[in-house]
Amino acid sequence: MNSLQPTADHSESPAPRVSVIIPAHNTAPFIAETLDSVFGQTFRDFEVIVINDGSPDSAALEVALQPYRSRVHYIRQENRGLPGARNAGIRLARGELLAFVDSDDIWMPDYLSAQVEFLDRHPGVHASIADALLFGSCGEPEVWKMLKEGTGPVLTFEQMLKREGGQLPSAMVARRGRVLQVGMFDEQLRIGEDVEFCVRLCFPDGTIGYLGRVLVKYRQRPGSLTSDPGKRKWRVAEGEALRALRQKLPLTEAQRTLLDDEIAASDAALALSDAFDHLSADRFHQGERCLAEANAYFRDPRITLTRFGLKAFPRWTARVASWRRKRAGG
Repeated sequence: MNSLQPTADHSESPAPRVSVIIPAHNTAPFIAETLDSVFGQTFRDFEVIVINDGSPDSAALEVALQPYRSRVHYIRQENRGLPGARNAGIRLARGELLAFVDSDDIWMPDYLSAQVEFLDRHPGVHASIADALLFGSCGEPEVWKMLKEGTGPVLTFEQMLKREGGQLPSAMVARRGRVLQVGMFDEQLRIGEDVEFCVRLCFPDGTIGYLGRVLVKYRQRPGSLTSDPGKRKWRVAEGEALRALRQKLPLTEAQRTLLDDEIAASDAALALSDAFDHLSADRFHQGERCLAEANAYFRDPRITLTRFGLKAFPRWTARVASWRRKRAGG
C-alpha cells in the first residue's frame, strides 16, 4: 500500500479554513452518503481527506469514492484503527480547523457554518461540539445530548474530566494548532480514544464549546459501540482511557483526586453492569461478588439488600433485581 499518498497534489492551492478528515474501514455502502453531506455544506472553504485504514472492502470503497476522487485527498494505509487513521489525516491537513466525521455518519447542511461561527465568536475555545441524532438499524432515532443538564455552553478541563460533556468526533471541530500541540490521538487506544483526546485537548485550563444543536446523524449498526449490549466494551474502554490520562498529565493533587474518583466510578459502573449480567444467567455467586465491588463505591443500601437477598433467596432476588433494572432502562 502507498501510505500517506494523496490522490492529487493540492499543495499549491490556497490553504482552506477547514480540513475534513474521514477515516474509512468497512463502510463502503455508507461513505457516499457521508461525502454528499460534506459537499452539501453551506460553508464551502474546506478540503476533504479520506483515509482507507486497511479496509477489507477496499475495492468496493474505491468504487464508491470514484465520483468524488477529484475533490478528495485519498490515502491508503495499513490498519491502525480510528486514532491512527485520524492522525494520518491530521498530518496532511492544511486547514486552521479540523473537522472529523466517520465514514458512516452524516452532517446537517449547516454543520460547518455553525461550528466555524461558534469558534470565531469564542477564540479561547480549543474545540466545539454539537448534538447528534442516533439513527440506523439498532432502534428508533433519538437525540444524543452532548452536555449534562445545567452545564454552560463552554466546558472547563475539570468538567470534561468529569465527562459532563460528550466527545463524539463526528460532532466536533478543533483547532489544528492545539491538536498538534497536545499530540493528536493516542493510537494505543482503539476504543475510548475520543474521551482521552478531549480531556488532553483542554488541559490544564482550556475549554471546549457546546453548540446545543443537533447537527449530526450518528449511524447505529450491528457491531458499533452504540449497539453493544450493556455498553460493556465502552465501559471497559472508558476506564482504560481515564487510566491513560493519569499516567500522561501532570495533574495537581485536586485534579488527581477528581480523576481517581472518575476511575472508581467507571469501575463501579462496569461491576454493577456485570453483576446484572451474571444474575440474569443464574450465576449468583459471581453476581454477588460484582455487587460487592460496585458498592464499595456506590454505598447504596439497595445494593446491600440485594446482596443479602442473594445469600438467602438467590433465584427470587435475581429475578426481582433484573426486573427492576429493566424497568429503570438499565
